Amino acid sequence: MSQNEKIKSFFENLGQVDSEKFMGVVEAHLSNDDIELICDHIEEFYGVEDDEEVGMLSQLVVTGFLLGKNETESIKF
Repeated sequence: MSQNEKIKSFFENLGQVDSEKFMGVVEAHLSNDDIELICDHIEEFYGVEDDEEVGMLSQLVVTGFLLGKNETESIKF
C-alpha cells in the first residue's frame, strides 16, 4: 500500500468513527497532560486566545499525531 493510500485509508476510517470512540483512541495514545501541552503550545506559539479556535487547532494536531502514530502501530477505530 502506498503512503498516499495509507493516509487516505486512515482518514476514511476516521470519518466513520463517532466522537466517543475517537476520544477513546485519543485517550489510548495521549494523556490529558499531553493534550494540555498541545493547547498551551498553540496559545503561546501561535498567539491564539479564543478557546474554540484552540480546541479546533488542537484537534487537528491530535489527528496529525494519530496519523503519524498509525505509521508505526496500526490504530484500530
